[in-house]
Amino acid sequence: MLDNIERILIIRRGAIGDIVFTLPAYYMLRSNFPNSKISFLVKDYYSPVLRGFPGLDETLPISNKILASGNVFTIGKMSIDLLHTMKTNNYQLVVDFAGHGEQAFLLWLSRIKHRWGLIKAKKPIRQWFYTNSFIRQQNIHVIDQHLALLKQGGLTSSTVKNDYIVPQDHLDRAKALFANWGLTYQKPTIFIQPFTGDGIPGKIWPLERYIKLAEHWEKQGVQILFGGGPSERQKLTEVAARFPVAAGEADFVTSIGLSTLSSIVVGGDTGLLHAALAAGKRTVMVVGPTNYQLIGPYRKPEWTVRPQSGISIETISVEQMIVATQTALNETFG
Repeated sequence: MLDNIERILIIRRGAIGDIVFTLPAYYMLRSNFPNSKISFLVKDYYSPVLRGFPGLDETLPISNKILASGNVFTIGKMSIDLLHTMKTNNYQLVVDFAGHGEQAFLLWLSRIKHRWGLIKAKKPIRQWFYTNSFIRQQNIHVIDQHLALLKQGGLTSSTVKNDYIVPQDHLDRAKALFANWGLTYQKPTIFIQPFTGDGIPGKIWPLERYIKLAEHWEKQGVQILFGGGPSERQKLTEVAARFPVAAGEADFVTSIGLSTLSSIVVGGDTGLLHAALAAGKRTVMVVGPTNYQLIGPYRKPEWTVRPQSGISIETISVEQMIVATQTALNETFG
């Protein structure tokens, strides 16, 4: 059934965490089709994340600006161009990890022989567009659902591989920043990622509590490093007066490099935490309304810090986080 698969297309347009969650599925595809060319369709804004996918043959970026514009004409033209690209590239297998309706229809029009899709809910028409579909479940981690889709299509794997590899140039940049900030490898370091995406209200633990957590560990002789995206640099102005801040100085992949140089990584449900875990780091994820079973630390639910009652992240105290980070540091230096 899956003979002569020479070209494969993976689709996950964003966001960072969702792309990182496709990593084990990418490895599974690579192990089942070692000689096939694998391409990855992604929004151009997120395409740098794929630098940590070793051996990926091609990135197909689509314009995030056009998609966000809402302009039906420019979006339509981009879709037509994409359809032409898919037909020209002659993919035999496409794996769509988002399963949006318009995307499913476009793949049906492409006439790619094997069209596999992960769908959020049972929708017969959308399922019909795929030759193999898997309905998302709420009590199974997204990564395992990706793998279940592939297994349902006939793929096999003896082990699950979830290794994000920081390219050497980004790692070198991270080491240079580490040195410039006066950080040393002889002391433990906590990398704090205080902000998360805006997808779910109430995901962000208050910044002032992260600062109190940082102050506590600084008094214990632990080095502190704050992360963040370029747009978050201004929010961290006061923090930057006391601690090194990577926001605005390190791109995402370099930030992952910084996390690998640190002892543990602390933050909310955000892409950097998931990538840091995949890069082999001990993480501490503070969550509120996030379904940690679905999108928490993969195979490490005990690495989450959750409200002791309810779902409000505001109820998680600094003391609770101190205990969790102490446990993480103990495990790291055990």
